[in-house]
Amino acid sequence: MAAAAAIDEFYRSVATISFTLMGLWWVVVNARYKEGEGDIRRRRHAYGIVLFFLLPGLMSLISSIDSELTTLWRVAFGICGAAGILEVVLFLQAGGTPTAQAMALRVAGLVVYVLIVAFAIRPELADDLSLGLDPREAEAVLLGLLLLVGANLAWLGLIEPSETAGA
Repeated sequence: MAAAAAIDEFYRSVATISFTLMGLWWVVVNARYKEGEGDIRRRRHAYGIVLFFLLPGLMSLISSIDSELTTLWRVAFGICGAAGILEVVLFLQAGGTPTAQAMALRVAGLVVYVLIVAFAIRPELADDLSLGLDPREAEAVLLGLLLLVGANLAWLGLIEPSETAGA
């Protein structure tokens, strides 16, 4: 029971951090709006970064509701992971030439989203891979990776002219 309480507390913390980062990103986008106004690719980039913060926040928030109700976190992670996959695919199809770093981060994000969906569909995957983690702990690690990717993409949006943060 102590382990369930610890993972619930972790998920509550991740939700708080995710929503805080999303709010900070909105401030950046608002401050740089004129730079990207009318440019679909810049808006797609800014929106994609929002999802790298929003989706982990939603998954964490829903996962912390009830540790015993595995269907709840599995559905949340499956739906949010699928939404993340869709956004990355749409970003990659938007055209333009993202920097090599941005492309690598988007592909890393895509891989993480796919793994999130895989663990949601088949929680036994954690045992199959001998990770030494229960499924919610494995998903927690993946959420941390999503936040890492999102923070790096946000940084690129601030410093790379071709990856402007403005929406």
